[in-house]
Amino acid sequence: MATINVALLGLEQPHADFWQVVFRESDHCNLLGAWSETPGLAAEKGETFGFDAWDDRDALIDAADAIAICSVTSQHLELIEAAAEKGKKILCEKPIAFTVDDCDRIQAELERTGAFYMQGFPKRFDPVNHEIRRLLDDGGIGQVTLVRVRHGHPVGMLNPHFAESWFADPEQGGGGALLDEGVHAADFLRWMFGEPEKVSCFMSDVAQKLRVEDTATAIYKYANGMIAEISSCWHFMAADNSIEIFGTTGSIVLSGVDLGSRDLTEGPFLKYYFHPQSRDESGDPLGPKDRAWTISDITPQFKKDTEVFHQNVARAFIDTIAAGGEPPVTVIDARRAVEMILAAYRSAESGRAETIHYG
Repeated sequence: MATINVALLGLEQPHADFWQVVFRESDHCNLLGAWSETPGLAAEKGETFGFDAWDDRDALIDAADAIAICSVTSQHLELIEAAAEKGKKILCEKPIAFTVDDCDRIQAELERTGAFYMQGFPKRFDPVNHEIRRLLDDGGIGQVTLVRVRHGHPVGMLNPHFAESWFADPEQGGGGALLDEGVHAADFLRWMFGEPEKVSCFMSDVAQKLRVEDTATAIYKYANGMIAEISSCWHFMAADNSIEIFGTTGSIVLSGVDLGSRDLTEGPFLKYYFHPQSRDESGDPLGPKDRAWTISDITPQFKKDTEVFHQNVARAFIDTIAAGGEPPVTVIDARRAVEMILAAYRSAESGRAETIHYG
């Protein structure tokens, strides 16, 4: 099998530090080098990790077979178009874009060129989430009625330079904590439960006084009546439960899978309860003494090894190309999660529930 020559475009997203390890060490590929629009960043990272810095972006694209994009979000459209035009296979950081128009343009270009595109959603590759999927498919918790996903980190308060970073710049990042962190939760909801119909959202910038929201809660309504909540912020100093799923006959709770809880929660991480559908020997319903959590022995990859959690995305990208398979997370997955978040922004602005429009 021919070696896959990979290029990194943009290093502003910190996950590039994890991806480059895979590209340097994989038997399937060769990391040609990296380009970044931020002056000196490619040279600095290249010296730290051991790859070449390129000044000529287009020459790097020409030399590569595959492109991994870790730039600021506002550059995604341009970089995806440049790579797709030349038939390169593309992996892109989240979110794919922060406007519907950019999503439309990206999807149209990928359809026109037939370029391979994979979206970087690492929750898709954590074994603990596949166990949740199995538990849901088994039906032990009955009809799911309420889901709560809390996803965020404390970096906004702990990093004194965060306010000056591109994450807090609406021109480069497109939004605040809800887009940056909540898009992971949106993809999780869609992956597990499908697409909601409506959303109501509230957001705040009171904690950090940024130009974008530092805190947000979005409540989604599904056609079957299920309600799902996403809560995101950049100052979760401590937390525990990350995901809670409630059904008519049981519940599933997962902890330790975001930065608010990873360093504090020591297990159990995944636990679930299925209400006993039986009676004791006397014929009376089973009482509280008979109720107990079932503890899974799976430790979330995010808790066990956060670097590997993020490397899984790059590894899946390379392994899929090497095997000649289809992207495990597609451009449709990418844009639908963004559309869920953009509808939440519309709701926060309008003050009413908004219908989610899927392209």
